[in-house]
Amino acid sequence: MDWNKAKRIIIIMLVALNAALFLANRYYNNSYRLTQAEEEAVYKILSQNGIGIYTDLNAEYKPMKQLDVTVSSPNIDELKNMFFDDDEIVETEIEFEQTVLKSYSAELLAEDSKLSYSCPTGKGELDGVGKEAAKKLSEDFINRMGGNYSRYVLDRITYKNGGYQLEYYEYYKDFKVFCNYCIFFIDESGIKTIESENYEINGFVEESRDICASSEAILTYISASKESETTGRFIEDMEIGYDLKESEEIVDGSKIRLVPCYHIFLINEDKPFCVYAYTNKAKSDSAERNTGRSDAIDY
Repeated sequence: MDWNKAKRIIIIMLVALNAALFLANRYYNNSYRLTQAEEEAVYKILSQNGIGIYTDLNAEYKPMKQLDVTVSSPNIDELKNMFFDDDEIVETEIEFEQTVLKSYSAELLAEDSKLSYSCPTGKGELDGVGKEAAKKLSEDFINRMGGNYSRYVLDRITYKNGGYQLEYYEYYKDFKVFCNYCIFFIDESGIKTIESENYEINGFVEESRDICASSEAILTYISASKESETTGRFIEDMEIGYDLKESEEIVDGSKIRLVPCYHIFLINEDKPFCVYAYTNKAKSDSAERNTGRSDAIDY
């Protein structure tokens, strides 16, 4: 046996083992993971404020980059084919920066990356009844929309107002892009409304920056709720992803930078409470819903 060669192999293996142990130790003991004491402290404060929680806190809060996206302009002909039948007479109106498509039964508003569709009589036919039928109808329609929408994932289904709200979102590198969504409301008559927003994702930009921990975001929510009654509120979910800044900053013509945000979902609340992860400050519309006032937001 070549002992020198064997010695080198053993040394390489030991170096690799030490590196692996170092990375594991860093992963489990660095400052970007919540400690048990921090979690317990947050749960205690929530309890003291009469707020329940049905989900786990995000354990990690590693530095994150911004996400570069491009505003996509609507293609009117594609929208007509997508939302209206061939035999429908569709009128097109231009109102400022908004395009309005109308038929005898439906209306579609298109502005930059946003779409808003309504059909009071219901579009499409349900194959059966209940949640699964609504899910199939929404999936068939979103596949028909094609393009980037084919990457959207069904995220949640909620029963409300006699029908089902189905929320689809796009994910990029395992992060939810909160402003890339398609939300259906479907009842027994078919698709009643669709609200969607879609930005072309270009990729991560800038250097990674520290973000606040999920525990800190929860404390921001509690602080913003002090002027309203919190007893009986329940947090059912909490996610981190990317969303628009308070005031959109156009970069290089049509590009926008999205920033990391925590979304805190509460039972019986239509919209989540949003906290900007770089600054640990509430988005103004979230603050207004909780306190009735708006605070300045910086990034």
